[in-house]
Amino acid sequence: MKFRGDSGSDHRRIIFRTVMLPLLILSVLTIGCSYLPRNAGHEVYAPAKYGSDRFANVMGYNIHYVEAGEGPSVLLIPGAFCTYRVWNPVIRYLSKDYRVFAVDYLGVGDSDKPDRFGYSVEEQADVIAALIRGLNLRKVFLVGASYGSVISLDLASRYPELVEAVVGIEGGVLTVPKILRYKGISDILRWPVAGDIMLALMKTNPFPETVAKYIIGGAWDGLTKAQREEMSEVFSANIGTASRVSWSAIDRTISGTINITDKVRKTEVPVVYLYGGASRYRDMSEVNARFFLESMPSARVVRFEDGVHDLHLQYPEQVAGVITGYWKEKLAANMREELPRP
Repeated sequence: MKFRGDSGSDHRRIIFRTVMLPLLILSVLTIGCSYLPRNAGHEVYAPAKYGSDRFANVMGYNIHYVEAGEGPSVLLIPGAFCTYRVWNPVIRYLSKDYRVFAVDYLGVGDSDKPDRFGYSVEEQADVIAALIRGLNLRKVFLVGASYGSVISLDLASRYPELVEAVVGIEGGVLTVPKILRYKGISDILRWPVAGDIMLALMKTNPFPETVAKYIIGGAWDGLTKAQREEMSEVFSANIGTASRVSWSAIDRTISGTINITDKVRKTEVPVVYLYGGASRYRDMSEVNARFFLESMPSARVVRFEDGVHDLHLQYPEQVAGVITGYWKEKLAANMREELPRP
């Protein structure tokens, strides 16, 4: 049975299926694939809030970093799926007395996102070591968060001549899926088309504050309005510059077993390890803390009792204080060692 007006409805359905739906899918795919696998034009998602945007060609890749301040060199490596912007709150404090380099490692932010790159800890460490050499820096103070912490420790173990000391925020030398209980990003992101559509939907990010609140967790209530707005901007940039290929590859790396204990145990590079007592990954962090205390007598472990996984966002001033305090103490110790004996 047909009613008057059915013909118009049929036409609209046909137009939607043959014209509008393909256009919608095409536009979504365009957004999902809008990252640059090779950022030869050195484009930036948004200008740096602190310091200046810089690019370096390293091992054939375009690596983006932000430089701020003057003094001894501190190089900051963000966690998984994060741009250098997660260090903005810390850069404010460190750049007063130090020359700070906050890096977008390969696969995130404004750095290249090559399809033919494994995104393993070792590969990332090799690229950043080449960056340090390319910038003609003397030994740097490496600070890494989560995935960036593992990269920092691996780099220090294999390139000790480049590293003065390491501060690792969570992450560490050992990751065991059963203990970590990391849920990972959706498996859909590993598939072309379907993954691109999902990533495009993620990039629309209609509720940036909700996303930031979920990631920050229990620390959210203690943030000011300005801090919450900053966190929302930081995580929006993480998603806005995302690549399906690199994100899924990084996810495979951090969701599997990582064990660099033997390499790090042999290094003489000083290590300071920070973790949060309220972190969702506390069980894994405590395993790493025990490793440092038992296997590296010179290592220091600092626990923030109500700290979450992203301590550098929750307590930027205190984290910066640990870095600068240790640096000053180390420099003073070196000066004492250089003084002539009576």
